[in-house]
Amino acid sequence: PVALAALRRAGEAVGVAIASASHLCDLDVVCVGGGLAQAGDLLFGPLRDAYAAQARMDFVKATQIVPAALGQDAGLVGAAALLFGGGSYWSPDSGWSDSAGI
Repeated sequence: PVALAALRRAGEAVGVAIASASHLCDLDVVCVGGGLAQAGDLLFGPLRDAYAAQARMDFVKATQIVPAALGQDAGLVGAAALLFGGGSYWSPDSGWSDSAGI
C-alpha cells in the first residue's frame, strides 16, 4: 500500500509539472522515460488524471503524454544525439536521420 501510494503521488506530481510546462511551452507530445515510467498505469493513470485537472487551455488539453519508446535508454540516446548528432536525430522506426531528411 505504501509503494502504491508513493507511485500515485509521484504520478500526480509529474502530471502537474507537465501541465505547467505545457502551458508555458505549447507542447505537442511529452515522453516520460526512465525506470519510473516502467510502472505503467500505476504511474500514468494518476499522471494523466492530474494533468487533465490542471490543463486549462485547449492547446494544453491536446498534448499527448506517452512512455518513451526507448525506455531507460531514452536519456542516454538523447544525450548522445546532442553530443554527436549535430543536426541528426534518432527514431525507433527509421534509425538515424538528419534534419534535412537525408
